[in-house]
Amino acid sequence: MSIHDSKARSSKQLIDALNVVRDSARLQLHLLSVEAKQRWQELESNLFDLQTKLEQGGDRIADSVTITVKDLTHSVHELFREAGALELTTPARKLMSATPRVCSPQDSLGSAARIMWETDCGAVPVVDAEGLLLGIVTDRDICMASYTRGQSPGVLSVESTMSRDVSAASPDDTLGHIARLMGEKQVRRVPITEHGRLVGIVALADIARHVRSSDGNSLPACVVLAHTLGRISAGRADVPTRAAAE
Repeated sequence: MSIHDSKARSSKQLIDALNVVRDSARLQLHLLSVEAKQRWQELESNLFDLQTKLEQGGDRIADSVTITVKDLTHSVHELFREAGALELTTPARKLMSATPRVCSPQDSLGSAARIMWETDCGAVPVVDAEGLLLGIVTDRDICMASYTRGQSPGVLSVESTMSRDVSAASPDDTLGHIARLMGEKQVRRVPITEHGRLVGIVALADIARHVRSSDGNSLPACVVLAHTLGRISAGRADVPTRAAAE
């Protein structure tokens, strides 16, 4: 999430904005001089103090600190801009694949697999008749469902297999925010929605293509890509080993 104006937002949105700017800055610290790093330490301390204040005060104080969040975020951006760093603020609308192929909960996993084959992708968003995002189904979901249930994808429904807990972003959310979301949730694709309706999807491959493009070939973006891939690929402590599951 980015703060573009002084409009009041919820405490959670403000905390998310502080986390995004802090994570982005940490990935670019190598670009700073000693003096600039000292200035960053001051700003980071202010970021932590403001986040603690929001966590304790919640929405009750969100209105009064919205402008402070905006000003502090701007100060961090200016610090790295002066150091010659490219901000990781490319919006999702410039990264996403617009109008991706979708399926409905009533479709079979075979239908979802056909979409994946035809579009050379590894996941298909699931929407209702109004285009509202309901979930997502991946190629791994299809394989595991078919194996564990002993049935072919053609007789299994998308609804019985899809992931319903989907972390989506908005078209105005930044590359830095989406990369952070991918790392936290350990996913390679983030659906983009407006008012709950699917308008696109950003995959890790889209970020990689952005890094290779003329306007995205920056060291900070490369570091973000590598960092995100590392977090996605890290093992999950809550996933049982094959031996333990048998």
